[in-house]
Amino acid sequence: MRQVKNYIALAFALLMGSSLFAQIATPVDFMRNNPRAVFANPATYTADYGYFDMGLGGINIGAMKMGLKYDKFFQFNEQGQPVVLDLNKGIASLRNKNYVNTFVNVDIFHCGRRTNHGFFTYTHRLRERESFRFNKDMMELMAHGNAAFLGESNPANIEMGVAAKVFQEFDFGYQMSLTEQLNVGLRLKFLMGYADSKSQTLNVKLFTDPETYALRMMGNVGIRASLPYEFYMEDDKIKIKDRRFNPAALFKNYGFGIDLGGEYQIDEQWGVAAAINDLGFIRWKDHALSFEGNLQDGGVLYEDGSVVFSGLTPQQVSAMIQDPNYFDGITDTLVQYVRYDLANLTGYTSGLNMNLMARGYYDLTPEHRFTAQLMGCNFGLGMKPALTLAYTGSFSGKYDVVATYTMMPGSYDNLGIGLSANLGGALIYVATNSIFGLFNPANRTQTHAQFGLSFTSGEKIPRSETIILRDKAAEAAAEMEE
Repeated sequence: MRQVKNYIALAFALLMGSSLFAQIATPVDFMRNNPRAVFANPATYTADYGYFDMGLGGINIGAMKMGLKYDKFFQFNEQGQPVVLDLNKGIASLRNKNYVNTFVNVDIFHCGRRTNHGFFTYTHRLRERESFRFNKDMMELMAHGNAAFLGESNPANIEMGVAAKVFQEFDFGYQMSLTEQLNVGLRLKFLMGYADSKSQTLNVKLFTDPETYALRMMGNVGIRASLPYEFYMEDDKIKIKDRRFNPAALFKNYGFGIDLGGEYQIDEQWGVAAAINDLGFIRWKDHALSFEGNLQDGGVLYEDGSVVFSGLTPQQVSAMIQDPNYFDGITDTLVQYVRYDLANLTGYTSGLNMNLMARGYYDLTPEHRFTAQLMGCNFGLGMKPALTLAYTGSFSGKYDVVATYTMMPGSYDNLGIGLSANLGGALIYVATNSIFGLFNPANRTQTHAQFGLSFTSGEKIPRSETIILRDKAAEAAAEMEE
């Protein structure tokens, strides 16, 4: 039983123990009185003289499901309660590739301060990302068995993918106005990875003979990971060296990243902006390992790289049910056909989940802005485009009301809303990019919530005045030199 727990612990750590997701746009990205809009674009102008927060300053969590919806797998009564599991309808609704993604951002400390030349920011964040992919054949095999996959040309082709990581981020940002129209910004990041895993291959093919119903299986598993616990092989068994949490694991596996952005005010009403975020990498060394598994020649069932299984007799099935020792003997025999290897690595490098963003905006009045934004979102297992349309109402330099609509391939029901208010220097905000997902998360592609509390100086400095301050500082410096 202890060995089984070790296998379960390893599988869980490899697949979900660390996580990844590159989130799509949130209403906070479009707020004009909230300094956190700078996370979408380091060049977004910050009018505050200064601000800081810690603990509950910024929490941003979300999940995305593409292809998997709860209501597609059930029939409901008049009260809306599920009464019948309808696998046929549910499987028919799946896509060839289905995704489940999650992300968490927690700002431990965040601050910003204006100088005569620009605006500095510092942030310490804990970030978590996860992406899991599975195909339709896996669910169909579970529902209908191998009878749905008859013949050499019609195998059950089960493919999965996982990409996951947890890391700390320490970033230093700076933005400045080069002219009254052009603002530029960058953010340098020092990263400390806690855990990472990504599948190289997770594939199993199951062939069924249409006449004898004999099963032939082929498959390969390959995962690369860096985990907070040390796994090792001993007597052909996987073991964990030390299960205790070690805080030192939070400060290993170093990496670097950069965000770059620009914002250009064309005239009093029109403007454009672009940014690239999370361009960087982490070098994973702590308990880095590779796990590989495939089929091997374990006896008479092995044939040309695959295992052929013709089934069990009624007497064998009865013996397996009645005699635990007989059951263990059968399973031990089948395990002999599986080869797995756990190897330590000196280290490997994985990239961050880079995002690309471009937006254009139109100010109907100084208080009302309309924005169209295109993002390329990397979910760890591929890049997905996302188009967001946003309205921002900014009032008295203290309040923001934002409404967004975002569409992605396979995800078209993302209506978001965000509210921000600065009450005597305490800036409170709440937002979601999917109102429907908050109330019905099982049946919506997006579920998201973002909230926080910051303390600001209360003093606002228009962009035009920053140019004046910079020129005055330059003149004063020149006079001192003379």
